Amino acid sequence: MPLDFGLPDMDVGFGLFGVDAAAAVFGYDGVASDAAAGLSPVVGAGDGSGGGGDVLLYCEGGGGGEDGEEERRRRLRRKISNRESARRSRARRRQRVEELERAADELRAERRALASRLDATARRALAVRGANARLHAEAGVLRRRLGEAQRNAAVLIGLSRLLRSTANGAHGGAAPAQLPNGGVASLMT
Repeated sequence: MPLDFGLPDMDVGFGLFGVDAAAAVFGYDGVASDAAAGLSPVVGAGDGSGGGGDVLLYCEGGGGGEDGEEERRRRLRRKISNRESARRSRARRRQRVEELERAADELRAERRALASRLDATARRALAVRGANARLHAEAGVLRRRLGEAQRNAAVLIGLSRLLRSTANGAHGGAAPAQLPNGGVASLMT
């Protein structure tokens, strides 16, 4: 979006007129009336035919000596130089504004891309946290099942030993092993 500072280009004005514009502004019919009015051309770029491309610069007063004429020319050249400098300055400012607008557009695009990446990363992190909570719950269930399996294994090992000792006692004539107080239940703890 280009910025408009409301500064008009000042390429025309302050003594720099096209012949048609001068005729409209000052109400004269051409170069002949300028000479009659005592205006002398200082810088000319045209034949005075009144075409749109003709640009003539005039200074008031035809006389005044060589020093006055030179002073007027010098002032006019300075005005023209100042106008050109101002025009170049406005062009540089417009170019700088355009560069800054392009840089701002690039930064906005980069910000949108980073925001999109951040959203995707946040969604992935949320999914990972959910999976982590699910796995943590599964690990708790598996720990309880492992504890139950270990207790069952201890009972089975105790019963196996008891049965072996009972079987050895029946064959070897030894007395069967006595279970501690509580019997098989005591082996489960």
